[in-house]
Amino acid sequence: MEKFKVCVAVHLLIIKDNKILLERSIKPDKHFYMNLVIPSGHLKEGENVEEAMIREAKEELGINLKDFELVQIMNVNGFSDVYDCYFFLCKDYDGELINNEPDYTKGLEWHSLEKPIENLMEYQAYALEKYKENPNLSFTMYGWDDNKNE
Repeated sequence: MEKFKVCVAVHLLIIKDNKILLERSIKPDKHFYMNLVIPSGHLKEGENVEEAMIREAKEELGINLKDFELVQIMNVNGFSDVYDCYFFLCKDYDGELINNEPDYTKGLEWHSLEKPIENLMEYQAYALEKYKENPNLSFTMYGWDDNKNE
């Protein structure tokens, strides 16, 4: 029997003045077309999750992470794959935030954390709500059972 494979993704929470930085996806072949997404990406062969987060921050946003910490791991039963998603909180960075991937992202947007964010990917919205409820909650699950997501 072949071993089951889990995809790994990293997500960067950049929060300033009670607002979070999000991207508007324009990848037409994806189920999240024109939805808001937390800056994120996949782990590449040979790198760990921290290295992936540093690389993705530079590739997508043009910034160099100086200080960041893991705040949540989420096990997601996704549309076609199972993912382990690592959510990092950015505490400090060098550089100016830019949309460094205009072929994939329409632009960067700041959204208030004081109310639910419309059109944010469902599992990311769930992760963000859980983080807001308890920043020390280190593990969540999403999509495994409609009535129980943790």
